[in-house]
Amino acid sequence: MRHKPVLLTEAVQCLALRPGMVVVDGTVGGGGHALEILKAIGSAGRLVALDRDPEAIERCRPLFQNYPQVSLHQANFRNAEKILDLLNIPSADAVILDVGFSSDQLEDENRGFSFDREGPLDMRMDPGDPVRARDLVNDLSQEDLEKIFREYGEERWSKRFARAIEYARAEHPIETTGDLVRVIQSALPRSLIGTKSKRMPMLRRHPATRIFQALRIAVNDELNALSEGLTRIWPRVKVGGRVAVIAFHSLEDRIVKNQFRAWAQAGEATLIFRKPLTAQPEEIESNTRARSAKLRAVEKTHEGHR
Repeated sequence: MRHKPVLLTEAVQCLALRPGMVVVDGTVGGGGHALEILKAIGSAGRLVALDRDPEAIERCRPLFQNYPQVSLHQANFRNAEKILDLLNIPSADAVILDVGFSSDQLEDENRGFSFDREGPLDMRMDPGDPVRARDLVNDLSQEDLEKIFREYGEERWSKRFARAIEYARAEHPIETTGDLVRVIQSALPRSLIGTKSKRMPMLRRHPATRIFQALRIAVNDELNALSEGLTRIWPRVKVGGRVAVIAFHSLEDRIVKNQFRAWAQAGEATLIFRKPLTAQPEEIESNTRARSAKLRAVEKTHEGHR
């Protein structure tokens, strides 16, 4: 199943694009947002498309082979300003980020992103990065794992799951997604499993959901990459230019909200919406991934102090 871009119309419209603009798509993914951007900026525009996942870049090459105004680069968004330097582009009119992971990544069992698919416990968005989820799970102390699960997964049972991992890996390494899921399931409180008690809480999500999220964030340093990427690209955004970000969980959205507000309070920007935009019911029905998406956007009004 091809990856569906989330909040496609809303994200592109809020950038207020015109023919001839220079746009940075810092997380090109499946190219859905990029294709719509190209319709707005035309042949006189320039699209700099980045993704840290080399497979995403290769998937996008056929899409853009007839668009000479597109530059595709395997790069982390936190280094976007370096790519602009490489291309001798001094500034951009608009920047867009979709900071979730894609359906293509999720459905490839060899990438290790999904708790529903048996595969190696990897989770690297860039396979060239040195640290895999398997390394964290088997090498970190119980205390460090607990901290990752609590801070990046906001997991209620962080200590319980970290302790269960420590016990399990003492017998044999945790190598696959299935290995980790079985450890998590074995550590669930009895009140959540195998009982007919009317007092039993309902599991609204798979018990490994937050653990996989936390490990993915840690492996890819996602929160620092987002925070650093925004602050580094901001000086390269033209006055009157816009930055839009689609986030999928509260940790990402909090970073975006706080950074946009900081720019606004410093007199450098205006918020495009007071509250984030979310997907309409029709979109959620056709693409469940859109359910948690939040779109925020800001317009640069003044240059900040450098």
